[in-house]
Amino acid sequence: MKLDLKGNLPKKVDVLELFARDGIQDLDTFLPTETKIWFINEFITCGYKQVEVTNFSHPKLLPQSSDAEAVHAGLKRVEGVHYKSYGMTRKAAERAAAVKQKGDPIDSLAFTISAADLHGKRNSGRTRDEYKPEILDMLKTCQSVGIHLDMAIACVYGSPCDGPVPIQNTVDLIKWGLDVGIRDFTPCDTTGESNPVRSYEYMCRLVDEFGKYDGEAQYRIAHFHDTRGMGVANTFASVLGGAILVEASLGALGGQPSFIVDNMVGKGTGPLYTDGVDVGNCSSEDVLVMLDEVGIETGVDLPRYLALGRVLEQVLRRKLRPFTTKNGPCTHGVVQWNDGSQGYMFVPPYHDGYFCYPKDKSQLR
Repeated sequence: MKLDLKGNLPKKVDVLELFARDGIQDLDTFLPTETKIWFINEFITCGYKQVEVTNFSHPKLLPQSSDAEAVHAGLKRVEGVHYKSYGMTRKAAERAAAVKQKGDPIDSLAFTISAADLHGKRNSGRTRDEYKPEILDMLKTCQSVGIHLDMAIACVYGSPCDGPVPIQNTVDLIKWGLDVGIRDFTPCDTTGESNPVRSYEYMCRLVDEFGKYDGEAQYRIAHFHDTRGMGVANTFASVLGGAILVEASLGALGGQPSFIVDNMVGKGTGPLYTDGVDVGNCSSEDVLVMLDEVGIETGVDLPRYLALGRVLEQVLRRKLRPFTTKNGPCTHGVVQWNDGSQGYMFVPPYHDGYFCYPKDKSQLR
């Protein structure tokens, strides 16, 4: 029996770029403030209407975001763009509020609460119930200056700490959030535990539970990590189930935050640390190509964005995981080659050495 996949897909989804916050938090080198600002501005130029900016956590805990206020100050608000940052504490909410009062662009502040308590204790030192009083204080602070507070729910499918986590945990957290006045929710597959069937059924369940809040609350979000190579497939399944906002990171970057060693950003070590290469975010490049291939509009200039992925590899001086950064989108005709002389926007889509790359450079056109 043929399933009508095409007929059940949306014509358009919104996309959010995670790079400047979730993506780079585990880098072992500090990315200069001006570089972060440049990338955020490039995302917006490419067509993104939602971007993550930074994290207001304590600089000793998250050194990559020690320049949080400076990054916000370096951005000029673009009409129609939503600027989102993160923070886990009252102090973080106060810092975000100060940025808002200064007039720098910030529209929402997200905090992370785990769907299961063992992960929550290891991640932030608190259970769900222990965290709730501080969340209420953060909500009051944010609402006083017009910032939306976003509940990012970690490990909604499970984690190595807790094993599989029932969806009812997420449902209960969203219900509590709605009761206290929160209207933005981001369910996250933090350590890449889901599969396409679970992702589809999960989103269907959330839509069944909270569909009456559509237009008032945001919860239909696909946020996956690519730990087991299923990030793009999970994203597709979640969209099929009703997700209307897709989050991913340029370069498939992301992972547990790095720490400080002798005042320098250092890689985490020990039994509770997982390298970002293993648990990075789903690749924005690959997700955007997938969505484009199945006919879902995102509003992103795909060639320009893929070129940005190649720029990132040069900035970090290493190859990154996304397939389409190297191999380009699917071909629908003869590839028009060129030598890249017209600027970085026109680098050939396939890397030198790819099976169909011209051996004779004179064939480039």
